[in-house]
Amino acid sequence: MRWGIIGIGKIVRNRFLPALDDVPGAQLTALVTTHPENVRDISEEYGAKIYTRVEDLKDVDVVYIATPNKFHKEQSIICARKGIHIFCEKPIAMNVRETEEMIEECEKNHVVLGVAYMGRFNPFNVGAKKLLEANILGRIGVIKATYSFVNTERGAWRYNLDLAGGGAIMDIGVHVINTIHFFRSKNRIVELSAINENYEYDVDQNAGAVARFDDGTLLLIDVSYDTSLSVSFEIRGREGILYVLDTLYQEYDGKVILRKENNFTLYNFHGPNQYVGEILDMEEAIIGKRKPATDGYDALMDMKVVEAWYKSAMSKKLVGVEY
Repeated sequence: MRWGIIGIGKIVRNRFLPALDDVPGAQLTALVTTHPENVRDISEEYGAKIYTRVEDLKDVDVVYIATPNKFHKEQSIICARKGIHIFCEKPIAMNVRETEEMIEECEKNHVVLGVAYMGRFNPFNVGAKKLLEANILGRIGVIKATYSFVNTERGAWRYNLDLAGGGAIMDIGVHVINTIHFFRSKNRIVELSAINENYEYDVDQNAGAVARFDDGTLLLIDVSYDTSLSVSFEIRGREGILYVLDTLYQEYDGKVILRKENNFTLYNFHGPNQYVGEILDMEEAIIGKRKPATDGYDALMDMKVVEAWYKSAMSKKLVGVEY
């Protein structure tokens, strides 16, 4: 399948391109960037044509959009109208309204819209989901979820509110929310109360929320741009606790631990590289005319929670999540 890339940064060079090399039959045929001088090496290595405008893009089946969040909607709509399938980096857009516009345009033009949540392909997340579906914990009552790291690139676009739309919530909070939706695909978050802290920056540095699912399960979630590296899910049921740790890093990692009273079981799960997995899934979705692991509607559900999170923090009130 012929791939194009819009926006060439670290994620493209360090993760996406090495993964694309491991996908049989995948070809990089086009690069779109406003700085063509910076991608000559990629163009020469892959034989990919360089474009400076998305409107001129051609000879591609699917495009990977890895630009700042502000441009996702416009670039996706242009590609959809050209009949090009879209694999967009998270978060899918700046807000719910933009996400809905992207879904509508893709459906109108019969193109697949996928979102790059590589965590859904981490074998430890997949294994944890299977354990939960087997009802290993009994009735679930409380979930705690955390993602944090110290963001040292404070002059980069993710600290620009106009380009990013937000800080830790938009960047890593969506990963946590998407993974929770993956674990609990039959349930939805219906209300949320939040507190955010920006410090001296324009975007949120530390953010926390308490939420409730439609089945009464409580969720305590926090994300941070300013504390030590951590990813953790603690899922507590009547019959045990499942700990899912370190499963959203770019480097493959993970731990799944089941606690029942004072007995602990450590699970090992194995699978392909998570970036290879998401590319293969997108191609298979296009060929098989099925939804990808995270489609536009999945991402829309994530964005509705994100929007409620910001609304609650700003209003200092409990906010309902509307579906």
